[in-house]
Order: sequence, then structure tokens, then C-alpha cells
Amino acid sequence: MLRALLLAATAGSCAAGTITCVPGPSASAAPSSWIRRIAIDEHSRTVNMDIVRSRTKDTETMGKMRAELLSMEETQAGEPIYVFNSIPAVGVEVTHLFKLFKAGEWRLISAGVTFAGKVPALRAIDPGVVFDCRRSDLG
Repeated sequence: MLRALLLAATAGSCAAGTITCVPGPSASAAPSSWIRRIAIDEHSRTVNMDIVRSRTKDTETMGKMRAELLSMEETQAGEPIYVFNSIPAVGVEVTHLFKLFKAGEWRLISAGVTFAGKVPALRAIDPGVVFDCRRSDLG
């Protein structure tokens, strides 16, 4: 019995997984949906996103964005809340901050911040987009 308890305790503490999200049916039709896929690896604390870099009337240019998972907490209902920020790239002036959470449905809210010296300035706020997320446990 003690062995079973130890195994259960260690399995729970090292369990990590991945979550992959795509815009929900109503969000994918919206022209403001610039994030097309989010993949969060809880173990490595990395986030990879497929994004729309630029858009014209006829085409979209896709790109990749990497982010660092800053926080991963659970709500009282046991649902995870992920907070992550984009990793600055050369020539990119905006740092994006994200929060992905489940409140009936998965929602992503974000803010774009620029820095003038060391002073942050809010550039844009996205009030939220609905995402369809799938979780796979690896631990």
C-alpha cells in the first residue's frame, strides 16, 4: 500500500503535458484572428505559435512566434491558466503578453507592449478570442 501511495505521489508531481489550440469556429472567420495555432509544452515551459505576419486583400504571410511560459496555475475547478509572453526577436518592437484560460470555453486575451528605454507603453489590447484546445498528458 505504501508503494502505491509513493507511485501515485511521484506520478502526479512529474506529470507534464502539452496543450494545442486553434481558433474556434467563430474566431477563425474573424479578420482580427492573427494567431492560428498555439502549442504549449508545460515541461520545457515553451510556447510556439503560428501567426499571420502580414495580410493583404488576397493573401496572408504566415510566420512563427516563440514565447516563454511564465505561469501555469489551476483554477478552483481544476482548469489550467497559462500566462506567457513573446520572446523578443531582432527588429521586433512589440512584446506580446498572453493569458489563456478556460471559462466555459478556452479564451486568449493579449496585450502588446513597447518599450522606450525602460519605460513600457501599452500599444494594443485584444479583449479575447475563443480557441478550441486539446490537452495531452505526457507524465
